[in-house]
Amino acid sequence: MSVKIIVDSASDITTAFAKEHNIGFVPLKTTLGDTEYRDGIDIVPDEFFEKLEANKELARTSQVNPGEFAEVFDRAVADGDEVVVITMSGALSGTYQSAVIAAADYPGKIFVINSLTATAGEQVLIERALQLQKAGKSAAEIYSELDDIRHRMRLFVRLETLEYLKRGGRISAASAFVGGMLSIKPVLTLNGEGKLETVGKARGIKQSHKMMNDSILACGGIDFSMPVVMTYAGDLNDGAVQRFLDDSTETVGDYADRIKRGQLGCVIGTHTGPGAIVIAFVPKNA
Repeated sequence: MSVKIIVDSASDITTAFAKEHNIGFVPLKTTLGDTEYRDGIDIVPDEFFEKLEANKELARTSQVNPGEFAEVFDRAVADGDEVVVITMSGALSGTYQSAVIAAADYPGKIFVINSLTATAGEQVLIERALQLQKAGKSAAEIYSELDDIRHRMRLFVRLETLEYLKRGGRISAASAFVGGMLSIKPVLTLNGEGKLETVGKARGIKQSHKMMNDSILACGGIDFSMPVVMTYAGDLNDGAVQRFLDDSTETVGDYADRIKRGQLGCVIGTHTGPGAIVIAFVPKNA
């Protein structure tokens, strides 16, 4: 009996990566204007952010429903697999609850974990799950370790723009205007309940990088023996990620090549807008 790993698209893994590692991929949906897209299937990050900037209305996202999970679960169980399901934070979406409802038909065979995170944070759990899967661990054993990691893991987000906080009603138009004039770059985190919190508001890119790194050091620094993942809302070759790493020698040191890098996708990108940088890791001695 093998272990099948199933994830939602808020993890921001690509469908190519999912296919390479035989991961079940279940997309959330994003609506721009009058068009609904399956995240990661009908639309990819580059196209999404181009459309997002052109659309003056707030994009909308919708969760995976239980029936969509049930279809994937049915196939996995029919193949004789045990299943580990990794979903985005239950505090951010009803996708986790949908997976739990669908899994109820398969007691003892499907283990659903609320990651308490999203995007790069989900990928930390996915990378670790793949390592444990390769080591021959059972679904129950993989679930147990991921359950421990999710409570220790930290994630920080640096926003490039306040525009999408304004569109989502989190700040006023006046605050967004003033913040833009002052080049304010908020730094956010996901707390222990998987809810979004503000760490602080830095002025300019350099100061936002410092705030990110101070936050990383404050929780113990990065354990590079565990997966470390960065996602970026834009072209990975445009220099923004490298500028962050150049400003992060105190936290990253000589280990930059150990950081997995990918694009931030539609689900979280709807709320961050373009230019956001996310880093997720397990702290040392946490």
